[in-house]
Amino acid sequence: MVEEQDSSVFTHDGNADNNETSEPRMLANGLDISLAKEQGMQLPSETIIEEKRQPSKNTATTSAKLKALSKHSQWQHLLFYKNGKAEVISPDFYLIDPKSRSKRNFDPYAELMATIEQASNESVFCKYPARYLWLNHHLPELNINLKDCPQLPDPNQEISLILVSNYLKNPASSFGHVLVKTSMTAEAEDSMSEAVRALSSEDLLNNSYNFGARIPANENGAMYAIKGLFGLYDAGFSETEFFKQDGVYSKNEQRDMWEYVLNLEAFETQLLNYHLYEAKSARFDYYFIKQNCGYRSGEILELISDVKTTERIGPWYAPDYVFDQLLEHDSGTESLVASVRYLPSEQTQLREKFVQLSKPLQNVINEVIRTENTAPLTTLNADDRALALDFLILHRTYKISQDNTPEQLAFKNELLSQRFALPASDDLANLAVPNKASPALSNKTTQTKVILSNERVQVGLSLFVKDPLNAYTDIDKRFEAVQASLGYDFDDNKWTLTDFIFLDMQQIENLRQPLSGEPKLSWQLKTGARTDLFTGNNHSPYAQGGIGAGAKFGKHMLGYGMVNATVHDQDRHADIGVEFGLRAKRDTQSAELSYSASKREGRASIALTKLTLRQQLSKNNDARIIVTHANYDALSDSDNTNASIAWHHYW
Repeated sequence: MVEEQDSSVFTHDGNADNNETSEPRMLANGLDISLAKEQGMQLPSETIIEEKRQPSKNTATTSAKLKALSKHSQWQHLLFYKNGKAEVISPDFYLIDPKSRSKRNFDPYAELMATIEQASNESVFCKYPARYLWLNHHLPELNINLKDCPQLPDPNQEISLILVSNYLKNPASSFGHVLVKTSMTAEAEDSMSEAVRALSSEDLLNNSYNFGARIPANENGAMYAIKGLFGLYDAGFSETEFFKQDGVYSKNEQRDMWEYVLNLEAFETQLLNYHLYEAKSARFDYYFIKQNCGYRSGEILELISDVKTTERIGPWYAPDYVFDQLLEHDSGTESLVASVRYLPSEQTQLREKFVQLSKPLQNVINEVIRTENTAPLTTLNADDRALALDFLILHRTYKISQDNTPEQLAFKNELLSQRFALPASDDLANLAVPNKASPALSNKTTQTKVILSNERVQVGLSLFVKDPLNAYTDIDKRFEAVQASLGYDFDDNKWTLTDFIFLDMQQIENLRQPLSGEPKLSWQLKTGARTDLFTGNNHSPYAQGGIGAGAKFGKHMLGYGMVNATVHDQDRHADIGVEFGLRAKRDTQSAELSYSASKREGRASIALTKLTLRQQLSKNNDARIIVTHANYDALSDSDNTNASIAWHHYW
């Protein structure tokens, strides 16, 4: 990339090669003094100027090369410069100090020259190690020695991206979360290659970087939603030990995690480690829908690869999209992902280990959990008693993370006292937790659908979807946000807005869960606007909540029942109803049968039965057959049976 005509011919290393024998005067760092003056660099009076005569291929860097470097994608990523704008809003991140929150006139070339000018300033190059590592790679004559910076992290640490599963109890976490983790290379490679990983104490002490908004203490939920949507918070990366993140997600919120270990060259690893160090001092405008944890954490991948994690169509971004891009990326060389490790939550570990215990041992453990009395343990032999106590101690730790009371702690101490009287045993640790596939293997989160029947055609768009019928999604969770559907009626020859869903969440708990004390109450919440079935009025806003119970039959079948209450703007302003459902899925095929009935005071009830058969065509495409049978006594004297076919595309 040459913007100015130059009589020099550039060699492979970017230095000029010509037939002149005279050499320019040089700065101590190797740059041409005349070029430095030309670029407006301030020269300190004590600068040592060297008179050199050497082969012309070692002459100073030219203006053309410097301008080319300023346009290099890696340089601009190091500066968080994108689409002609510097995205960092903190005033001390850039050396040329652009006006805060006004970055349109930011010049990467001016920042490059200012960075080179400070190349001999140890306090500066230690503050920006990634920039100087990169510059030293392209301009070795700078001769920057970052080993003189004792506060810098080890640049050879392994780097991982961690996908945290969604959490329906907090709408802000319903899309999942992304963390960046750095780790010292393990000595035992075999332990690092396991699909399911038990976190060691050394691993928990590794560092992690979490991107999030800086929210004032005691901020209420409404203000959080408004400010988060409109970019009224600033945000940044915070560095902390990984055990603190594990405590929040795995132990407190009981969320599974998947660690994607990156496959990087040595220079890429060093550059990324130093870039994370620099990023800690950067502040950004925060937008909950787009410039969120997924966007910023995924953005770092663009520094060291051609994966386009941030070039997403539309003003929304779900954390899963980072890992979609990672898995789908194919540069023709080695994969960007070295391995994927499943990090099960504490709750998942307890449930999976409990079902592997003998039935008599399960009964004793459940009796102790229910009564908080250790007397049933005396019926066991020493080995089984040690195993039961190990499980109960782990279970009590899990309960304390939910409800830390003196009573809980006292009972745990009692369990520990009894366990210390027995021989050591690793029987509980040897119970394996089955691997669970990453949700990133499922479809992407934005859905476009087309539904065709003999009466109408319907098209819809959902910005965020977690459909329990899709492969690699949880069968017991449903999540959908911001969905709009338009219908074209063949008889009326017009388009109408048939349905708008702002939020639709469902969580089915398993009544058949054998471990005592686990949650048993299922719930759902749905709000938006729709055609009112009792009156036929369009665009009726509503909010519906339901509670009930469900049961799993193996890993591939689930049934549930709910009692629902709905408030709306139509007559009587409230309905009550019931809902029953049955889901089954395996591999690429799934099915759901549901029945719902609603009653409004003064009107006949309405019932709807729906059967959905789904066939996955590819990762992001599926076809469905939908049969509905509706009893619309309020609007018609006859039953209505309708069959349709649907195509869903996820992007």
